[in-house]
Amino acid sequence: MKLIIKLLLPVLILLAVLCTASMWLPNQCVVEQVVVLKAPPEEVYAFINNPAEWPKWTILNKKTDPSVIHLYAGPMQGKGARMQWSGDKVGNGQLIITESTNPYSITYVQKEEGGEDTTRGEFVLQQVNRGTMVHWKQRTPLADNPLGRVQGAIRKYKKQNELQQSLQGLNNLISNNSKRRASK
Repeated sequence: MKLIIKLLLPVLILLAVLCTASMWLPNQCVVEQVVVLKAPPEEVYAFINNPAEWPKWTILNKKTDPSVIHLYAGPMQGKGARMQWSGDKVGNGQLIITESTNPYSITYVQKEEGGEDTTRGEFVLQQVNRGTMVHWKQRTPLADNPLGRVQGAIRKYKKQNELQQSLQGLNNLISNNSKRRASK
């Protein structure tokens, strides 16, 4: 009996400490990335405002997941434009543009299958002397319990990397388009 108490007591104390500590973690997952692209806001906006362009620059593409399939509905761009995806690695989900102000901002909602949380995202484009500063921010509410908050910390790390990779893809796409235009 003493052996059980010696083994069980430290585990219970550790669980209590972890549960208490997790309550100081945020109740939503907020990720954001900023990048300056060498293109005018109108050019950058065209790639973000049309969900059919997203597979060309986000991680929701055939390179990341060869099995991914995209479906589009609503208008091709702007408010109401939507994209659904399904893939073995990227999972299933949908994205709907909720607001679009040419060429400065786009907001959207994104829902992934299996998750009850809805991510709200926004792009703010600002003209700077060498191109366009793109500020991409996503907010996802988390379950209001210790496990949900710990999962949120893990999700934040993953989403931060996804945003960074996607913005790098957008930068590459815009650079390649500029090179093609320059060679013509």
